[in-house]
Amino acid sequence: MKIIAVVTARLSSKRLPGKILMPILGMPMIELLIQRLSFSKKINQIAIAIPKNEKNKKLNIYLKKNKHQVFQGTEKNVLKRFYKAAKLYKADLVVRITGDSPLIDANIIDSLINKLIKNKKDYIVSNNPATFPDGVDAEVMTFKAIEKCYNLAKSNYDKEHVTPYIRNSGKFKILYYQYKKDYSNQRWCVDEKNDFKVVKKIFEHFNPRINFGWLEVIKLTKKKPKIFEINKNVRIKNEYKKQIALTTLSPLMSQEPN
Repeated sequence: MKIIAVVTARLSSKRLPGKILMPILGMPMIELLIQRLSFSKKINQIAIAIPKNEKNKKLNIYLKKNKHQVFQGTEKNVLKRFYKAAKLYKADLVVRITGDSPLIDANIIDSLINKLIKNKKDYIVSNNPATFPDGVDAEVMTFKAIEKCYNLAKSNYDKEHVTPYIRNSGKFKILYYQYKKDYSNQRWCVDEKNDFKVVKKIFEHFNPRINFGWLEVIKLTKKKPKIFEINKNVRIKNEYKKQIALTTLSPLMSQEPN
């Protein structure tokens, strides 16, 4: 069984352009993400799926220079880009990671993979309902599931966000993975400048070790809470957006295929 991690990434972020190449510990943020992913005991290969256009030329050059596997595809149809990358590298299982999550935890990913295989499901996700910090959640799916999703999903929303069709269509066997405590109020992804400042300080605290676990970061929130106050306003803003979404979107249901 071949397990591929596909990281979708681009430089043209609206809120923080070029963020994935911004330096932390003397290397681009995307490099730290890739190195942390490499600690997985289950992933066989890591591929970075980026848009094929002039705006992302600098990213493509960096990744190829550092001998990373790169797939270039459409920018707006992220589902197509993700699927085509998984197909190119002949995946049996696919791990979905976004390039704004450098604190992704390999142990969480390995747990998701093990549970998906053991329970013989099509798809597993760690954020419904959310218990992990924003920035360490992940998704794992069979190649057959993402291929079916690619062939059947029609809306622009589904194509942009990759997996909503899997969760909402009722055509897939789904498993949800939660932690025993709720830490979903923690924000460790990088969307805005203050998010980057928090993540940078986390890596600097653990330097030179980069394979620290997410629970170690939880301990750091209690030891050095001022670090995590930097993006407090971003957290509040996103919590408000989540509450609005809950009132307008139907809940994600765990269903067997019809």
